[in-house]
Amino acid sequence: MKTIKAGLLMVALAILSLNLSGCGTGSDQPELGLVTGTVTLDDKPLKGIEVVFHPENGRPARGKTDSDGRYELTYIYKTFGTKLGHNRVEIAPSEEGEDEDSEGDGGGEQDGAAKKRSKPGKIKIPARYNSKSELKANVEVGENVFDFNLVSKVSE
Repeated sequence: MKTIKAGLLMVALAILSLNLSGCGTGSDQPELGLVTGTVTLDDKPLKGIEVVFHPENGRPARGKTDSDGRYELTYIYKTFGTKLGHNRVEIAPSEEGEDEDSEGDGGGEQDGAAKKRSKPGKIKIPARYNSKSELKANVEVGENVFDFNLVSKVSE
């Protein structure tokens, strides 16, 4: 009787150790680093701006700034962070609502048509920070803080 109980206990422990070791979980999620920070334009916080980290390969992570310009990246659903390593960073107005087609050379601010249908918080971000982004971040294990102080006009 003791040997049967001991045998059952051994089998139960073996099954438990297999489950705890992750065998069969099927998770293909890479190791992530938590990323937070602030985004400002000409030293003023940007609200409702999308911040996207594009790793060298794999899924990008994104976050949206609050009224103080703070953001936190989400990898997928409620999983926070982004892939470790080098990331290209894009900062652009939120995809909510259409972006007016007034890319130009930065002088389009005077055009009333561009402002007419803009939503509150809809700011024109220079292409060097979004579609032609020059921003980079190296994400490491743990907590990472990346603040971006954007400048609307480049002095030449």
